[in-house]
Amino acid sequence: MQVKKLCHRLCPDCVGRKRRGEHRDLLSQRPHWSVLRREEQHRQIDLGERVPFDIALPLPAKDRGFADTAEGIELFREMFSCQRCGRCCFTPGAGLMLEKGDYERISRFLGSRKKLRALCRYDRQEGVWILKQPCPFYDRSMGCTIYPVRPLTCTQYPLHPPLKEMPFHLAVDAFCPAARSLAKETLGWWIICENNWARLLQNMDSPRFPARTYRDREMTADL
Repeated sequence: MQVKKLCHRLCPDCVGRKRRGEHRDLLSQRPHWSVLRREEQHRQIDLGERVPFDIALPLPAKDRGFADTAEGIELFREMFSCQRCGRCCFTPGAGLMLEKGDYERISRFLGSRKKLRALCRYDRQEGVWILKQPCPFYDRSMGCTIYPVRPLTCTQYPLHPPLKEMPFHLAVDAFCPAARSLAKETLGWWIICENNWARLLQNMDSPRFPARTYRDREMTADL
């Protein structure tokens, strides 16, 4: 985990290298699990169609304690192509929590708070309105009927909060077919991450490793 923290701090061109496709040259130079176990990994990713889980992508999330690193999200958005399947909208679930801004914005769009309340339930414990699922605003022929004012969660989908075991990488909902497809495309990116981690560890053991800040030394103390 600490190595990955340093990776995000000391390898600022990580996203650029992935955008340029440099992983392809690295993969041609040595065996890597993303090639050797490709079919197995694809089968694992495809389980997301039936079993709910998130997939970690080798792109930096917004790092805790550091400045926002939006470049990883930008590359994700460049590559992600929604299939307009609507599965995230019409699949029955626990419901979609509406932020305060969501509730006001959608109410104005509908012209009535009463109309929106009829389609929600109120969670007294959390103090929020929850839109019933399947989404009442999804039409199979038209798609989202409130698209300009859709909830914030919908604008961010299929991005999910980072996984606890990999808090410095983006996470996507494996239920989304477009997210699964992108995850398969990015498997080879991990070789760039692994090369970065190996180089950082090697440099840490080298007497020629440039002076680091006190904060960096703290972060590597327990490696």
